[in-house]
Amino acid sequence: MRKSILPAAMTVILSVFALISCQEAPDAVEGNGIMHAQGELERQVQTGAGTGGSSGTGAGNGADAQGQTTTLAGTQEAGWYQGTVGTGANIININAEIPGIPDDLYVITLQPDDGLDKDALLAFLDSEGGSIEDTSRELLEEIEEGDRYNSTLQENGDRFLYSKFGDHTALRLVSGTKEASFAGHTSAYYVDHALMEKCQGIFGGDYSETLIVPDKMDEGSFSAQRAGEILLDKLGAVWMDDIAFEKIYYVEGSGYSYYQMYFIPVREGLKVDIGSNSYCLGQVRPDGWAEVSQDGVAEVSLNNFCGKAVDQDPVTAISFDQVLKILEQYLDSGMIQSDGRITYDRVELNYYPVPTAPAQDGIEYKSELVLKPIWHIYMPLDEYVDGGYGDATGPSHICVDAVTGELVESQ
Repeated sequence: MRKSILPAAMTVILSVFALISCQEAPDAVEGNGIMHAQGELERQVQTGAGTGGSSGTGAGNGADAQGQTTTLAGTQEAGWYQGTVGTGANIININAEIPGIPDDLYVITLQPDDGLDKDALLAFLDSEGGSIEDTSRELLEEIEEGDRYNSTLQENGDRFLYSKFGDHTALRLVSGTKEASFAGHTSAYYVDHALMEKCQGIFGGDYSETLIVPDKMDEGSFSAQRAGEILLDKLGAVWMDDIAFEKIYYVEGSGYSYYQMYFIPVREGLKVDIGSNSYCLGQVRPDGWAEVSQDGVAEVSLNNFCGKAVDQDPVTAISFDQVLKILEQYLDSGMIQSDGRITYDRVELNYYPVPTAPAQDGIEYKSELVLKPIWHIYMPLDEYVDGGYGDATGPSHICVDAVTGELVESQ
C-alpha cells in the first residue's frame, strides 16, 4: 500500500467538485509555512530581480555533475546544476536538471468556461444508447445543501471554509450505468459504475499496487502510456489535450487490473502546480484523478480544472542563476531553514495559482483564477514518499516567483 501522495497531486475532496484550499492575505507572503508581512529583504530581492530578468534567450550559469560550467539557456537548451547554496549551517544542496525558459511566458487569467454546456456534457457522457436522464436540478441542490450545512457550523474549528473556482451552476446526465456532470463551468466528473465495480472488485482478494516510474510507462501488455492515451481521449470532450501525470499506480488482482492516475493541468506547455502538501484558507488547487482499465475510463474527476483563458500578459522570467543568488539571501536571513542533509533533485518552471484575499466567512466562489510562473525546487520523490530523510531539517519544496524573486512557498 502506498504511504503518501506527491504534494502536487495530494487532494482533499469534499465532494467531486469542492476542495479545501490555501490562501495568502493581501500584502503577505509565506515562508516556512508561516504567514508574515512582506519584509525589507523580499523588497530588495524583488528590486534586484526586476533589474536582471532573463527572457527566453537569457542564460545563467551552473555547475554540472562533473563540476563543469553549464549555460542555462532557452527552450532549445537546458542545463544541469549541482552545488550547495548558502553559507554556514543553513544550506541547501541541489543536483538537478534545469529547464530552459520558454520564449513565451505569461500571467494567465482564467474564468469559468460557459462552453461546458449540455451539448459538451452529452459528449463527455458518451452514452451507448438508451434513455438519458437529466438530474442537473438534483445535483445543484446537493451542492447548495452542502454549502448551507457548512454555514450552520459554529466557528470553533468545525466550520469548513474553502474556495471554489467557478460559478453557481451544475449539470448532470445519467444513462444506464454512466453518469457525467459539470459544476461551476470549471469542474467535471464522469463514472461508469459497472466498470468501476470491476476495478473495485480487485480489493476483495489478494492484490498488488505498483508505482509506475517514468521510464516504465510503456511496459506491459496494457501499459500506463496506453492508459494515458485512453484518458486523454476521454478528456477531449472537455478540450483538455495536455495534462501532467504526478503519480500513477498499477493495481492488479482477481484477474483484473487498472491504473490509478493523478494529474494536473498544463497551460502553455507548463504544469499548473500549487506546490504544497498542505492547505491554507482560500487558495484553489486545479487537479484531477482517474481510474483507467483496458475497457475504458471507469472514473475521472477534474477539480477547478477547466477554466478558459481570457487574458495572457507576457512577462520576463529571471534565470535560475539569479534564483540561486536569491535563495542564498533567503537562507542567510533564516527565511528558509535547512541543515543541508536534503538534496533537491527536481527543478521545474510551473504556473502557480495566485492566492487572493480570502472570504472571512463561509464558502467563496472565485470568478477568476490567475496563474503566474514560478521556479519550483523539490526534494526526491521517493524520499518524500518513504520519509527517507528522517529528522533532516528542510522544506520538501521551495517556490520562487519567476518574475519578482519573491519566496512564494517553503514547506
